[in-house]
Amino acid sequence: MPDQHSTRDDEQGSDLSVVFSASPVPETADDASTDAPAPTGWPWFLPQDGLRHEDLAHAVDEDPVGAAEALARIPLVRRAARLLEHVGQGRPLTPEGELDPAELRTLAAELGLDLGGEEPAAMREIGEIVGPWNALAAGNWLSVSGAEVVPAEGMVPAAVQAEDPAAFVRFARALVVLLVLESLRQGGEEGGLFGGPDTFTALLHTVAPEGLLLPATIRVALDRGLVPEDPAGDPDMDEINRYWQVERDLCTLAAYGLLHRETSPDGQDIRFRGTAEVLIEAYGALEMFEELG
Repeated sequence: MPDQHSTRDDEQGSDLSVVFSASPVPETADDASTDAPAPTGWPWFLPQDGLRHEDLAHAVDEDPVGAAEALARIPLVRRAARLLEHVGQGRPLTPEGELDPAELRTLAAELGLDLGGEEPAAMREIGEIVGPWNALAAGNWLSVSGAEVVPAEGMVPAAVQAEDPAAFVRFARALVVLLVLESLRQGGEEGGLFGGPDTFTALLHTVAPEGLLLPATIRVALDRGLVPEDPAGDPDMDEINRYWQVERDLCTLAAYGLLHRETSPDGQDIRFRGTAEVLIEAYGALEMFEELG
């Protein structure tokens, strides 16, 4: 399985040393205590109201046909089904265990991906392909054998929505939970998910009608005076790291096709939108991850 896509370099502002050196300095200690957000323990970049975890069970369609339609709208699920079709009876792999660049171009076109006119150097650079690939490999729907990837039996049948909605629901739910579980097991430092409590709290806010709006970078948050300060009156590095890990996790999930991400026209904000179907499986993956220790 290739390394999971990293969004560390996707957004400007990831170089925190530059941000810190440019952070505004309060004129006086009194000004700092008045203007800086007061520490509350709650993530300073998240709203304090919204959907609760216990509300999720009542937010999805229990009818197999309706549930299948909702799950089929998740980009990860659509791409995984298309990737299985593309693999067919088998496809050759590079020595690194990836599809070669020509194959990637073909697959990207089939998935309707915009690569920005650039030639992909490696599959791991395309999160929209890595996400479904990792999910299918984790569930044994794809098997890498030597220099070839071939279809495998899978933990549940890879059902087609139109033929068996109930079986398709099981397939789609398994795809989502396995991808999140594998990303949690990989960890944020290795390109997966940090998966802290703040990330899962943020996910709950993505299903609000307006989605979750975050400052696009720490620089933007600093300019707006949103970042709490430490006792010395400087931007609190722990609080900055909280934001960075959550933003990184949400961008990774968006790249994999589990969230929708849009940047404001002025580049100052990022809005994330999610679905209850994804959240339920994400929390299920978190529970499995914690049980596995």
